[in-house]
Amino acid sequence: MTANRPLTTGDVARICQVSQATILNWIRNRGLSAYTTPGGHYRVRQDDLQEFAARYGMPLDWNTSGEKARPSAS
Repeated sequence: MTANRPLTTGDVARICQVSQATILNWIRNRGLSAYTTPGGHYRVRQDDLQEFAARYGMPLDWNTSGEKARPSAS
């Protein structure tokens, strides 16, 4: 994951190992900083996620790629 790339709510959910609905709740009610794209989608900066996780003592799994493994060509 590129250090400067903003995260989607799906990315954040995988990293935190929770549902996307939980991420939306955190954005709306718990103070997870996010901005809205012109299309109405939330994006979270990686620094903001790290600060939020530190505040609540949450571990983050940055190795979660979200990509499904592709079968190897035989």
